Amino acid sequence: MRNDDVMVLAGTPTELTNAAAAAVRVQASADILLQATTGPAPTSWAGALRLGAGETLAADLTLAQLWPGVAGASRLWAMADQSVSVSVSHADA
Repeated sequence: MRNDDVMVLAGTPTELTNAAAAAVRVQASADILLQATTGPAPTSWAGALRLGAGETLAADLTLAQLWPGVAGASRLWAMADQSVSVSVSHADA
């Protein structure tokens, strides 16, 4: 398992991991949106999960379980209204 701090810049889709499961924790006082894709950054954030400050998305569910409408979901993306640091745990590639 690898852990990284990823800076999500305001208004910029940021790839958090390309692994099928990840733990994500917001490390600042800002909300983020999370969206899964099979490749490039999402073109829509409809159906995104919102995490608030200090909240965690645990690694006990796969991206496919969290986003059943995204067949083959393998990449996790974040978007925020303001820049925020996010702690990400993911399997080594």
